Amino acid sequence: MLADPLTYAPCGYKPPQLRGAYGIDNSLKAGYDGRGATVAVVDAYASATILADAQTYARRNDSQHPLRSYQFGQSLPATYTDTHSCGASGWYGEETLDVEAVHAMAPAANILYVGASSCYDTDLNAAVNTVVDNSLAQVITNSYGDVGEQIPASDVAEAHQTFIQAAAQGISVLFSSGDSGDEIANTGSRQVDWSASDPFVTAVGGTSLAVGRNTDYLFEQGWGTGRSNLVKGLWDPATPSYLYGGGGGTSQLFKQPNYQKKVVPNSISNYFGQGAHRAVPDVGMVGDPNTGFLVGQSQNFPDGSIHYSEYRIGGTSLSSPLFAGVVAVADQVNGDSLGFLNPKIYKLAGSSAFRDVKHGQGVTDGVVRVDFVNGYDATGGLRTSLRTLNQTGTIFTRTGYDDVTGVGSPNGLSFLLSMARGR
Repeated sequence: MLADPLTYAPCGYKPPQLRGAYGIDNSLKAGYDGRGATVAVVDAYASATILADAQTYARRNDSQHPLRSYQFGQSLPATYTDTHSCGASGWYGEETLDVEAVHAMAPAANILYVGASSCYDTDLNAAVNTVVDNSLAQVITNSYGDVGEQIPASDVAEAHQTFIQAAAQGISVLFSSGDSGDEIANTGSRQVDWSASDPFVTAVGGTSLAVGRNTDYLFEQGWGTGRSNLVKGLWDPATPSYLYGGGGGTSQLFKQPNYQKKVVPNSISNYFGQGAHRAVPDVGMVGDPNTGFLVGQSQNFPDGSIHYSEYRIGGTSLSSPLFAGVVAVADQVNGDSLGFLNPKIYKLAGSSAFRDVKHGQGVTDGVVRVDFVNGYDATGGLRTSLRTLNQTGTIFTRTGYDDVTGVGSPNGLSFLLSMARGR
């Protein structure tokens, strides 16, 4: 049942709010801020204004933790291809989100941006390979993926070998779990997305997060959004239609890895009745754009101007770099890279290291959004909509492991210390 009255959606959480809610500010007070760790952000193409934008953003929204020039580096290809078909400029926003999210959670970590020459799997994997082959980072965050697992076997095999190599070298590889839930509304069939489904990567799912006025954690739900528009004083449709949500479910490509045994319920791992398979995701952090993150980026506007502006954004494209920042802090606490994370994560399932997101199945809450119809100013009018939380379809949050948020979201110092101890 929806709350009455409904609250308006927040304007986008700022770094201190997310660090406070996830307990990372307590680690900063103890001197743990990601110092000494390097997080590689892999996307396609490269924004010409990324460093200036990220520095402006930090100065405006997190002034005690500036992004210093020496903390940021780039590894870029000699040329770019398929810029039109791949929508190169759209990747600039992805890059901006990833860099600013990593810095939000690990303000003293180094960030290496690695730009692929195109958006195609072979080029993106080549960028990941650049990091792995040269041991350029302890953590790699990847906020992209394919819809489903119907991928050429050669591409899967090539990437799988990269992920195995990364694990062997002590590099943590993270992937966003996807933004279309169980994929039924998007494709007509229940699927998980690759590369998040590979058993040698850590798949990061999405939550809806409520932060208190004192930057404290209030609650989390599974991210699954339904939408109704306000029409003549009534919500239309009366039952909100599914819009988007954190990806999850059961792989049909990979068998169940040992680390998920005795943690993932059989109802999830054997969902398709073909024996136990890899379940996705492994962990969750805020991804819901309606409780999302404020980012700052230089953009082209319809009047021909180019200037810096700030806006709210989300997706598991937010969840993965946020968790990458947390892992960088955990690496510092550990005194070394934690490497392949999943065996440690599942060993800690059900402990105080994670907050179990278990609000239950069904539409349980929502927020109201007022948006520009044209997407950038009020000249085209305003649209008011209801955005529900936890409308997740055949995947849903429950006690223990679930296929929306994995084992849960990281719980501050308890997570950091438990990961360092390995128990």
